[in-house]
Amino acid sequence: MSRSADGAARAVAALRARGELWEPAPGLVGLRGDALALRNAIERELAALAAACVHELGGDEWLVPPALPLATLERAGYFASFPHWLTLASHLSDDPAALERVASSARPADAARSALAPAGAALPPAACYHVYAALADATLDGPRAVTVQCTCWRHEGERHRALERGWAFTMREAVCLGDDDAVGRFAERGTERALALAGTLGIGARFALAVDPFFAPTARGRALLQRVKALKHELLLPLGDDAEVAAASVNVHERFFGESFGILLEDGTPASGACVAFGVERWLLAFLAAHGPDARDWPSVEGGSRPSAKAVAESREPRAASRRS
Repeated sequence: MSRSADGAARAVAALRARGELWEPAPGLVGLRGDALALRNAIERELAALAAACVHELGGDEWLVPPALPLATLERAGYFASFPHWLTLASHLSDDPAALERVASSARPADAARSALAPAGAALPPAACYHVYAALADATLDGPRAVTVQCTCWRHEGERHRALERGWAFTMREAVCLGDDDAVGRFAERGTERALALAGTLGIGARFALAVDPFFAPTARGRALLQRVKALKHELLLPLGDDAEVAAASVNVHERFFGESFGILLEDGTPASGACVAFGVERWLLAFLAAHGPDARDWPSVEGGSRPSAKAVAESREPRAASRRS
C-alpha cells in the first residue's frame, strides 16, 4: 500500500511511544518488549506453515548465507527486472593508504564512503534465490521442496514505512521445484494454508491477482505475461480504512528458474518452480491493526504446546496486571 491505514498507524505510534519500536534509519526497524514477543510468535507460526508445505514433498529447512554473489542475481535475470531495489554488500578498500585516510579523518563516516571496494555480493532481495543457486545444474529425481528464511533488502526510498515497507525485512519462503503437477499442488496447498493461518489469527484475508513492480524500461513484457497467465497472487490483510497490505504471495515461475539455473527433471526438461513467501513484519502489522497494540487484547497466536504471545507478554512483568486494576 502507498499509505498506512489509521489502525496500523495508531498501533505503530503506540509501540513507538512505549519504546518497543524504533527506527535508526528509514526502513530499518528494531523491536523489543511485547511487540518482539508477538513478532517472534508469528514468525514461528509462519515457519511451521512453511515446514508443513515442504514436508509433504519430503523437503526440509535450510540455513542460507546472509548475502548473494552478484553472479547469482545475474543468472536469475534480476538486474533487468528489479535493479531499483538492489542493495549491494561491500567493504573498505584493502589499500593501506585508503584505510589510513579513513582512520585519521575527522569525518571517518564520510571518508569510508569514498573508500569502498567494488561490490561482489548483494544483500538478498528475496530468500528463494539461495535455493536456485544451491540447486544449479542439478538433475532432480523428483519434486524438491525447501523452506528458508532470511533478512531481505529492498530499497524503496520515500516509500519506506515501519513494519509495512522496510528496507530490511524478514522473509519466510517455501520453495518447490519439480514437474508442473507437483508444483501446482504445492502452490494450491500454500494458498490454503496461508488463508487458514489468517483466520486462526483473527485477521480478515483475501487472495488477489497481482503483478510484481518490474523495472518498466527493461521488463514491461514480463509484467504483462505475469498478469495474463495469472502467475502471482497476493494474500491481502486489512490495515483499516479499506487499506490492505500484501503479507504473503504465491508465485508460479513455470520453467523460468529451471532454465536460468540449469535445474532439470530426469527427462532432461527444465524443472518448473513456485514459491510461497511471507513477510513477517507485515503479518505483525496486520495483527496489530486487527487487535490493537495492547497485549491484553491479543488472541492466542501459537498452538497448544507453546505459550501464546499474550501469555509471554503477561508473564514478563507485573505492569500488565497493574493496568487491569
